[in-house]
Amino acid sequence: MVGLAGCNLPGAIGGGITFTPTTDVQIIDQTVEATGEVTTMPNANVPIPVSLIQIEGVPYNAYQIPGDPFRFVCQVPCPLDLQYIYAEYAGFRVAHARLIELTGIDTLTELQPVDMHLVFEDSICADYPYGHAYIYAHVHQAFTCTDGPGYYPTLEEKIQMATRLDGQYFPLHEYMHTIFFGRISGNAGNFQDYKVEFFHNLVVPIPPYAIGILDPAGFCSYRDPLAPGDCGGWLISELCTQNGFQLKDLALSLIELDKLYQSDRGQISTEGYAHPIPGVAQYRDILNRLLGSDTTNAFAASCWPPGFFGNSFSSPSACIDNSTTGTATPVK
Repeated sequence: MVGLAGCNLPGAIGGGITFTPTTDVQIIDQTVEATGEVTTMPNANVPIPVSLIQIEGVPYNAYQIPGDPFRFVCQVPCPLDLQYIYAEYAGFRVAHARLIELTGIDTLTELQPVDMHLVFEDSICADYPYGHAYIYAHVHQAFTCTDGPGYYPTLEEKIQMATRLDGQYFPLHEYMHTIFFGRISGNAGNFQDYKVEFFHNLVVPIPPYAIGILDPAGFCSYRDPLAPGDCGGWLISELCTQNGFQLKDLALSLIELDKLYQSDRGQISTEGYAHPIPGVAQYRDILNRLLGSDTTNAFAASCWPPGFFGNSFSSPSACIDNSTTGTATPVK
């Protein structure tokens, strides 16, 4: 994995989706008992089990309910209020469950637990002090950097937003990046464009459906005013219009993408991963089979570089020139 995903989206969601809190959303924490059963708790301020860990030689507190594929980490001495950590954990846990319902898959087990950093100034996030997701340099594990629900003037307001489902866009957006790590490659023969490994075409527009600020019924009729894709286009909109793609097809396609990786049928061998990583054209082929039509034109219209598809088409004139080899520059 090369490059870095940076998602600097203060005040807006998905570029054109303005974040305006409306009514309170009741969040209930779910704690896993020793029996493995799930018990609902009446509030979000339930203490989370904590352990002391080392990340690149630096001590951190790690908060994790047993069995969760993520943990919240805070460098020692932790500057965050415990009630905020508990509230954010509870709010994110509900949002995460809803996201996985939509995607059908979670982050690769080999990259878990996903470390979720909540302080931009800590030893991991400080080099890029804005929202982003990546893989640690020292260990095969994914991490994210966010400041939870974002900036709020008082701690009380931030805790309140952390307990709300509609306050989870930024953590969920960054977490969703990790679902694609190891499942989509920015390589295709001699062509490279690592931006697509962060899959903003899906990572920008999907979380709003998970947190309830967009109605799933309008999945194909809604189109971000700003193009969410790394290449400057609207892949979901084009797939809907040209090939009949629907929200339910997202999970079906990603489950097949995971099967491709797990069965060693990906095309790009990448150091550190257990299996070869699927290429963009392989995901296109999954969509072709699922939708019963050729989706190449949808990728072309949403400005995906033709180098991923054997240069079988020319980019539309409205697209940014993608004819040259991509570079590993931050995506902001």
